[in-house]
Amino acid sequence: MKKLVLLCVLTSFVALCASCSKERECRCAVDGESTIRIIRINSGTCEDLYSVLYDQDPVLYPDQMDSILCTDFDFANYEN
Repeated sequence: MKKLVLLCVLTSFVALCASCSKERECRCAVDGESTIRIIRINSGTCEDLYSVLYDQDPVLYPDQMDSILCTDFDFANYEN
């Protein structure tokens, strides 16, 4: 019985670790614009993202920064 409980706990722990390390696709709204950015992250949560640095044009507009609000909620699969 103890071995069965230990196996269940170990399996749950492995599943928890695997789910935390998966890649996430974040949908981010740019502050002050009607632009949505899709950002993929390997660790952390989408809610931890507050700004993004990007190159709109490497010569004319390098290192642009946007303030963003992100979520990993999948709006495309949401049904009313």
